[in-house]
Amino acid sequence: MNGYTVALEKLVTYYPKPDYWLDLIARTAGKPGFSDALSLDLDRIRLRTGTLDKAGDYLEATELAVQAGFPGEADSFLKAGYAQKVLGTGSATDIDRQKRLQTLVTNKIASDKASLAQGEAQAAKLPGGDALVNTGLAYVTYGEADKGLALMNQGIAKGNLKSADLAKLHLGFAYLLANKKDDALKAFKDVKGNDGSRDLARLYAITARGNNVSAPKAAVKAK
Repeated sequence: MNGYTVALEKLVTYYPKPDYWLDLIARTAGKPGFSDALSLDLDRIRLRTGTLDKAGDYLEATELAVQAGFPGEADSFLKAGYAQKVLGTGSATDIDRQKRLQTLVTNKIASDKASLAQGEAQAAKLPGGDALVNTGLAYVTYGEADKGLALMNQGIAKGNLKSADLAKLHLGFAYLLANKKDDALKAFKDVKGNDGSRDLARLYAITARGNNVSAPKAAVKAK
C-alpha cells in the first residue's frame, strides 16, 4: 500500500486528474494514526485540487471552517461551491439550508472582524503561540497576508504549541493563500509529525509545485 501511495503521488504530480487526487487523499486520510484534527486540511487540499464535487462536500467544509474559527475561509468554500454550480441547486430544502449557512457565515464574519484586534492583543499575552498562529491565519483568510503571516511566525517562534507540526502545516497553507510558494515549500519541509501532518504537507507541496490547482483560492492582498 505504501508503494501504491508513492505511485499515486507521482501520478498527481505529472497527471493531476481529480480521480487520482481523490484516491490519494482518501488513502492518506485512511492511514493508521491519522488525526481527526486534520479534517479541515483534507478539505483545503480537496478545494485546491478540484475534488470537492458534491454539495455536501462544500457544506461540510464550510461547517468545519466555522467550527475552527475561520469564517472567512468558510465563506471561500461557499463561494467556490456556488461558482462550481454545486450549491444553489437542488430541492427547496437543500437551498434553504445553504442560505441559512450563508447567513450564519456572514454574521460570523462580521463579529469575528469586530473582535479580531482584541483577540490579537489577548493572544500576544498568552504563554503559548497557538492563539497567535490561529489569529494570523484568520487575518490571511481575510486578505491581510503580511499581517497574518507575521503573527503566525511570531506564534511559532514563541513556542509552547500544542502541535508545532500542525502550526507549521498551517503556516505553509497560509503562504500558499498568499501566493508565496517558495516560503510555503520551506514550511512544509519542516513538518515531521506522524499524525498525518507530514503526509498532508507533502500533498500541499505537490500542489504548490505543479499546475494542478483547479479551484479558486481565497482572495488575499499580499503587499
